[in-house]
Amino acid sequence: MVAQAPPDSVTQGGVMRASAVVDAVFVERLLPEGTVGVGDWASYLMARLGVVPIPSDVRVMVRGDSTRVVISSRVRDLNAETRAALGPIVTMVPAETELTGEITLLRPNREVVQFYLATVRVNGLPLPDRLVAATMLEVGKRYPALSSSGRSLYVQVPADAQVELLPGSVRLIGPPAGSAQRGR
Repeated sequence: MVAQAPPDSVTQGGVMRASAVVDAVFVERLLPEGTVGVGDWASYLMARLGVVPIPSDVRVMVRGDSTRVVISSRVRDLNAETRAALGPIVTMVPAETELTGEITLLRPNREVVQFYLATVRVNGLPLPDRLVAATMLEVGKRYPALSSSGRSLYVQVPADAQVELLPGSVRLIGPPAGSAQRGR
């Protein structure tokens, strides 16, 4: 089993904290590397999707290890916008039901990291991929920053920079010294 840190949450403050580290490591290159809490990183990615500001009533917990980021909430704790986005998945289950999304990190090329929704679980049981695909296709229409499937978020990073998942955090490692500076 992979070590996991305690859960963190998604907040507007997390967007600011994560942005500061991204800027310092990838944009301004003031630091060779930096670490961001997994909840702050999830907040940053939500902002990249266009969820700005992060609503104060979002009750989503985030955990992470070296292989994935796990986002979870009970249906009753999701705000109205999130319930609407998830449509059929949340309308078929009781309010006490726990929903969990497992997100993996992929590297399709030197300047892009991909966050991919690999699995959705309802009370620990994986949903059929067809249902996840159909739901996420609709979510993708609401959030154009997602891929057309709604399951991937692509984030540009400097060539040869690294993004690594760790228990409870995400480490950003800037490109090697002397490489050309490019924006995020």
